[in-house]
Amino acid sequence: MLDGVVQALVQGVLLGGYYAIIAAGLSLMVGVVRFINLAHGGMAVLGAFLTITLTTVVGLPVLLAIALMLPVMALLGWLMHGLLFERAMRGGFLLPILVTIG
Repeated sequence: MLDGVVQALVQGVLLGGYYAIIAAGLSLMVGVVRFINLAHGGMAVLGAFLTITLTTVVGLPVLLAIALMLPVMALLGWLMHGLLFERAMRGGFLLPILVTIG
């Protein structure tokens, strides 16, 4: 019984710390660049998925697949910034949040 309580408390503290780190990062982004980009996670997952696809389907070594995928994802991020995010930042405070969620 006591073991379950201790485990729940530890998990609660760790999850609260995780949320605090996320909130600190978002508030830092708002304070410095005046833009909240919630698409970072989705872009990271897309890059990881494409890298795994290159290694399993094409048969490339992992380090080579990463080396190939980094410039591709950088180009995609640059295109997204130029085509979506700059226009969204001109539309007010809430529009960039809606664009990066989508």
